Amino acid sequence: MTRFGFGFALVLALAAGAAAQPPGGKAPPVVQFKQFGTTPEQFWQSSVARWTGQIALDLETVKGEVAAAKITPLGRAAINAQIENSLRQVYELDQSVRKGAPKDKVFAEFGEVERALGGLLSAIEQSPAARQAAGPTLARIDTANQQLAAAVGAGDNSPERTKRRLLRLAEAVDDSTEELRTRAVDEFPTERGLDRALATSAREARLLARRLRDDASPELLRQTATVMIERWAEAVAILSRLRNLPPAVTAQVTKVDGLQRRLAGALGGAVPAPPPLPEVRRFAFAVGADVGAQPRVTVFADEKGTVAYNFFAYDLAFDGGVRVDMADLNGDRIPDLIVAPGPSKNPVTLPVRVYDGRDLNLLVEFVPFAGWKGGLYAVGTDLAKDGRALIAINAEGTQHVKVFNLATGKETDSFFAHNQNVTGGVRIAWGDANGDGVADLFTVNGPGNAVTTVKIFSGKDRAVLAEFPAVDNRYTGGAFIAAGDLTGNGRADAIVGMDAGTIPLVRVLDQRGKSLVEWLAYDERYRGGVRVALGVRNRVVTASGGGIKNSPVRVFNTANAKAPVAEIVPFLGFDGGLNVGGR
Repeated sequence: MTRFGFGFALVLALAAGAAAQPPGGKAPPVVQFKQFGTTPEQFWQSSVARWTGQIALDLETVKGEVAAAKITPLGRAAINAQIENSLRQVYELDQSVRKGAPKDKVFAEFGEVERALGGLLSAIEQSPAARQAAGPTLARIDTANQQLAAAVGAGDNSPERTKRRLLRLAEAVDDSTEELRTRAVDEFPTERGLDRALATSAREARLLARRLRDDASPELLRQTATVMIERWAEAVAILSRLRNLPPAVTAQVTKVDGLQRRLAGALGGAVPAPPPLPEVRRFAFAVGADVGAQPRVTVFADEKGTVAYNFFAYDLAFDGGVRVDMADLNGDRIPDLIVAPGPSKNPVTLPVRVYDGRDLNLLVEFVPFAGWKGGLYAVGTDLAKDGRALIAINAEGTQHVKVFNLATGKETDSFFAHNQNVTGGVRIAWGDANGDGVADLFTVNGPGNAVTTVKIFSGKDRAVLAEFPAVDNRYTGGAFIAAGDLTGNGRADAIVGMDAGTIPLVRVLDQRGKSLVEWLAYDERYRGGVRVALGVRNRVVTASGGGIKNSPVRVFNTANAKAPVAEIVPFLGFDGGLNVGGR
């Protein structure tokens, strides 16, 4: 019998496995979204651009960290040269992908990116001060590069490139698991079982990499990967019973989980899916730069300002800003990120995008209003009990709202929230207003010719559950809205922040419009408006509409909202408006 070479045999095996297992190694009940509203080529381009944008931003961060570190001028010059080379290679790859260059050219340019990043790492390794200053950012770049490799290679069946991708993943699992082991030993020195499980999982990843180099059979590769995942499952079980995992451990667990899932998905059906992670919140909230800025989004891991992800949601030339929201749309207990474009000076039709909360890979993108070139507001709600993954979208400046079910890829509702003669558009949020276990849609109109009114629509039949003024029967200045159960009675309250032109007032209103608590989010003289979101521990997150130095984001505990419990500057030196989203 003729023996196939490693590459061809592996590609055949992976093709069979892909049909037997959901992408990314995810097991039910996690919902897989239906792709709609975009071509496979467009989706691939967006997936790659997601990671080139993050790497470029993080490279700029490294540049600032190196500039502030105590490094010799010669050492700093050498590192900066490598940063500039890396930025150039990342930009060339990004442009080639956006212009639809042949895949062979894209693969070659990705190779140049990897070589450039390797050169940067070598240069930084020469300086202990640079290593210390840029360590966390370099770790983000490493993770982003792994994700970029997967995005670039999506759908590629080249045996040699498949082998390289698998080898890279196995080595990354090994390195990341060993790093987690080091952190875990420091934090939980008595958890010997955790140490053993992590050590064994890392060793099996190392063995998998060696067997890939030796052109082992697909069956042997699967067996090795299975043991690796089983030991990882043991580690996750131990982590699940530990309380108050430190953010650094949580971040590293999430990284290893993502790598394990990608490797399991690549190896196909015979490999078990990695287990669900401990039920801890991955992110605190997200911030998007508003109109006039580059379309930058930063996702924060906590209220201390620890950056989890930092990327461009759209092309750098887009100046309309980014609206953000978070919700567990696919049912994996981790909030996913939703982004939508604001209004640009150069009108263009752009999609709403949804990113996986596990690793911020692109899950789906679509254009909700065909031909619409204005801004959009998009908000999601946690996966419903009946399997619906709902996202509501408003065409800015209008009263038109559409609802889509990402589980089916279909529009499920389309209506006007207020009378079409009402100007100023509408802002939207999800929350269970009547405690029936179904998310309802909260709306409030923007500044215009009508009283600023909160209106709540039933998630079951769109009946109006409540309608009341956001302030009083005279105020027409508009507001922004979020929703959440802040009293613990099982019913979501409306959280409204006043739009520009009045004091920076935030109000929490119950289902009858009664004010439960209100406060000024910024100085009483500020008139730029307040955007609102609900963050971790039911804390209210606020962002300004611009005009405050460094545009701080503030976090408030509604039990004592006189002063913020945290303040973060997302984009140092940026004084423009911000959008916030949390869940």
